[in-house]
Amino acid sequence: MAITLRTTADSGVIAVIERLELGVPEQAGPAAGAEPPNRLPRRTDEQSLVLPLIVTKVRGWRWEQGFRGAVVLASRDHNRVTVYSRFDAGTGSACQVLDNADTLGVPARVLDRRTYDLVWRDGDEATTTISPAHTPVVHFGLFTVLDDQSGALLERVADSAPASLVTPGLRTVNFHRSHDGQRLINFGTWTSFDQFHVLLDQPGFADGEKYWKGLATFQNDYFDVVAVVE
Repeated sequence: MAITLRTTADSGVIAVIERLELGVPEQAGPAAGAEPPNRLPRRTDEQSLVLPLIVTKVRGWRWEQGFRGAVVLASRDHNRVTVYSRFDAGTGSACQVLDNADTLGVPARVLDRRTYDLVWRDGDEATTTISPAHTPVVHFGLFTVLDDQSGALLERVADSAPASLVTPGLRTVNFHRSHDGQRLINFGTWTSFDQFHVLLDQPGFADGEKYWKGLATFQNDYFDVVAVVE
């Protein structure tokens, strides 16, 4: 199974990104930049328990009006699960994974849940296709925009993000802007993170050259593609 990402202007589709933290809340602050991911997957006990439940729940969304597909992601570096789902624009409220504290059977909280448009993409492929075989790992670049600077940040993205595509294993970069204008997320698709360090040497990504400096704060997360639901 696979889903293909296209801009809302072309497809009339919105993205909903729901990020869940499991277990005891983490105390560490946000990362300073695009730090390398763990080379190997790391599954916590809570992730192992809830992932089958989440996949089953998301599969049930197939019968919801306007549903266009979803990807279930398990973090390599944190005790987290993320669901990226796509719905027809204007179909009303999208489905939600966590609607109360007892749903998953383990302590869990919603870190963030917002609606996004895919506003900019680039890559070595004409379209962004996500599947466990084609893109087994995904990188989220999480930007919290300062002082309504999302437009200025996207201008820097257009100038700097293409340089990242020389990184072996990186297939596409896909920038999403939240409807409230407060967040941008880069959904980066990869075949492997083995040479992620090459990215950190590119203009706009090296220490002291971060292209988002002065426009946003930044976090990252690295995921394994657990399931794709069409």
